[in-house]
Amino acid sequence: MIAVKTKTFHILNGDALLDNFPAELLTGEIIIARECLVDGPVDGATPEQFWETRAGFIQETYGEEKEVYFEEVVTEFEKIKAIPANSEVNFWFEDDLFCQANLWFCASLLLPVAHVIKAFIIKPPLIDQEPDWRGFGPMDRHALAEAYLQKKELSLSDLSLLANLWDAYKNDNREKLVELALIQSENFTFLSPVIQAQLDRKYNRPENVLKEIMKEKETTDFKTIFREFGKREGIYGFGDSQVEKLLEKIK
Repeated sequence: MIAVKTKTFHILNGDALLDNFPAELLTGEIIIARECLVDGPVDGATPEQFWETRAGFIQETYGEEKEVYFEEVVTEFEKIKAIPANSEVNFWFEDDLFCQANLWFCASLLLPVAHVIKAFIIKPPLIDQEPDWRGFGPMDRHALAEAYLQKKELSLSDLSLLANLWDAYKNDNREKLVELALIQSENFTFLSPVIQAQLDRKYNRPENVLKEIMKEKETTDFKTIFREFGKREGIYGFGDSQVEKLLEKIK
């Protein structure tokens, strides 16, 4: 009987992590999830319609040409869809909403082979049993390699949960999100507050916090506001682009 060689994949949430990724220590193919699915429309009845929706939004909002989106973003997600059976898949994703929305989508792409792969989640270490919302940012190559050694295997139930979360998120099914938030998973213990943060966007929670910060600090300085927002609402994982958009909405 011929042994099937296991292929290893590392799915990274964004290029920032790639800069410090210890590729010299960890073998396997690297795939980059270059999206911000926490921002903008995610509708589309077919994959083609979904990509067109996202490409149009990214072009209009961030000024990136559609051609670039299809070349640099869609091609990476197609690599995830092409991951074969008997592979090892390592998800490098944090606990905040930005990362989780991307993770949910990535897991949904793997659902057809979820039962015949080994999947793992790698996260930054907790601080006093709570997430460090700075995520992988402060970690060097050594710390990232150490995090890899602490990786946790994802069960088929975990992968199904993530895919179901994506379906509920994509369809803005708030009742389903509330239902899924109640599911207990050792690998996603902060799911409930993250989903609550998503639900609270309907009531302008991020915008209201930004207003409070500007009022309390008596400032419109973006760096000051952004830094304080990260302290108070790091659970969203918003980058400067998302916070700038929210400030424009307020004004």
